[in-house]
Amino acid sequence: MEEQSPTKIHDPGAAAWERVSKEGLRPSPEMFELWYRYYDGDPEICSAIDRHEEKIDEAFCMEVHKKFIARVSVDDAMRKINDNLQKALMEVSEAVGGMQDATTDYGSSLSDMTDHMKEAKSIEDLEQVILSLAEDTKKMVEYNKSLEEQLDTSSNQVNALKENLDTVRHEAMTDGLTGLSNRRAFDIYLKEAVMRAEEEGKSLVLMMLDIDHFKPFNDNFGHQIGDQVLRLVARCLIDGVKGRDRAARYGGEEFAIILPETPLKAGIVVGDALRKSVESREVINRTSNQNLGKITLSVGVAELQPGETVESLISRADSALYTAKQNGRNQVAAAYPEK
Repeated sequence: MEEQSPTKIHDPGAAAWERVSKEGLRPSPEMFELWYRYYDGDPEICSAIDRHEEKIDEAFCMEVHKKFIARVSVDDAMRKINDNLQKALMEVSEAVGGMQDATTDYGSSLSDMTDHMKEAKSIEDLEQVILSLAEDTKKMVEYNKSLEEQLDTSSNQVNALKENLDTVRHEAMTDGLTGLSNRRAFDIYLKEAVMRAEEEGKSLVLMMLDIDHFKPFNDNFGHQIGDQVLRLVARCLIDGVKGRDRAARYGGEEFAIILPETPLKAGIVVGDALRKSVESREVINRTSNQNLGKITLSVGVAELQPGETVESLISRADSALYTAKQNGRNQVAAAYPEK
């Protein structure tokens, strides 16, 4: 890149707007936030942008924003939910503690009343004991009602927080554009799947898929059509995987699929079926109703070998994908184990 980011400049806001204009980007809040953090010296964002050797476009900027800024927002939201949950639990704990104290006091009161009843020497004395008991019982009933209302409120708060947490957790593990699992979820699930396959002695296939000629298509027809293509491919993958299989957006126009309890031959069959499914679809410009033609996928398939690391499995699947590209695209290539 021509322009390297400074560690930090005096007015990152002005520099951000200037860079957005210079790159011909849409002046959206996300763009401003990204470039503001860049010129404010955010090390991760600076590194991602400075290492990018191709033209900076909106798709690339949004990818960086999702990776480094949206993630922070999700983490902040989870911290806030956790703080509120701790507060609600503290209130419940205090209410239950108060109830225990009140119950103890009421028990003592009943014991005292029993003694007073034994000592009563007249109707008037007995009447006084009964009045005192009725008053204490009334207070206990009111306290119970108050506690019930407080616990009911706390229960509603906890349920609402749980729903919010489930939503945030889902967003944190989901690619916003395609609805597939995101890279973070993929990394977690693949590690778990590899560990499970080794423990149970079962097969596992990793599939890497890439949209052929996506960049020219995206440049020629615009990012909205590019996004439409990504969603179309994602829909084919979602429809084509079942059960414990997991499809994810690996990054940009590259996708990944994890197939537990699947041997290499079956993985190749699944990969070819997905390739044909994508090839059978046509991309239609929804604005002009223009038929933009077909898109195709290249697929690399690798089966986990005994004792193999996650990194090695990904590397072999990626190499197979590269082979499929080199051999003419729109095909499946397999990484066969070394003999």
